[in-house]
Amino acid sequence: MRFRLAARYLMFAGLSICLMSEELRLKNALASNTGRIVFTSMRDGNFEIYVMDADGGNQERLTNNPAYDSQPDWSPDGRKIAFISDRGGGRTQIFVMDADGKDPIRLTDGRGGKKDPDWSPDGRRIAFSVDDVVDHIAVMDADGDNFEKLEDQALYPSWSPDGTQIAFASWRDGHTEIYVIGVDGQGRKRLTQDLAAKWNPSFSPDGRRIAYGAKHEGFLQIFVMGADGKNRMRLTHIKKHHATSTWSPDGRTIAYDVIEDGDFHGTIHLIASDGKYIKQLSDARGARDGDPDISPLGWAVSPTSNKVTIWGRLKTLTPNLR
Repeated sequence: MRFRLAARYLMFAGLSICLMSEELRLKNALASNTGRIVFTSMRDGNFEIYVMDADGGNQERLTNNPAYDSQPDWSPDGRKIAFISDRGGGRTQIFVMDADGKDPIRLTDGRGGKKDPDWSPDGRRIAFSVDDVVDHIAVMDADGDNFEKLEDQALYPSWSPDGTQIAFASWRDGHTEIYVIGVDGQGRKRLTQDLAAKWNPSFSPDGRRIAYGAKHEGFLQIFVMGADGKNRMRLTHIKKHHATSTWSPDGRTIAYDVIEDGDFHGTIHLIASDGKYIKQLSDARGARDGDPDISPLGWAVSPTSNKVTIWGRLKTLTPNLR
């Protein structure tokens, strides 16, 4: 009996050490990064675009305009940021500015609001949604030329890392599901099929997985699945709404926002891509932070280490940053 108890104690002690080691590894990986995260906040009275360090420090405002500025997206070389704005009046359009917030240029106009910009991997094109009589996704050159409609009844485009496909959400078959389509408009394929509403797919850097949002038990949560739609896994579990998600360049973490108190309060978090570690990055103290996107520069990309499957689940941590 004593031997069995001692063996059980040693087993759980070993598991605890493994879990602590995994937590420390992820914390050290985050601490070593010098990359930045661009995001939207209404902390100064209206929606503007900000940046912060990978650990949540040095939060800095990039735009200062009475208009609505939102949905920032880094260019692949980290020099530009695409975003949406209603500056100039009318519905939102796609703009591009320098990474320091200077020299904003309007790329789109015409009928329909434009939103959800996403750069192609080579930086030559931008995919986006058009909110019109029939919502659709389109692509254009990075200077706004060569506008091309890609797919009807679709929103939230996300380029695959090899530039051959675009993932998107569509309600074409009765429920909002995740699809992929070739950039030539051919080969549409449905990846999910259930009654839960879904949105905002995002390819992992290696193209093997897709993060997306889905409604679960009354709350919007973050999920990850294989690029073929298989092996779906729920990452977030707290009973609050989770919105935009974006991968780090090394594929080990995902940034996302948590919406509280209707749409008036939100915070940005990082979660390990296996769901085993969470770090809160922002708290606008009653205001709304959201739409995070991680810079491709300054992020320590390392090969995936060999992992031992551990029984149990690492405790979720949410440090107090202030």
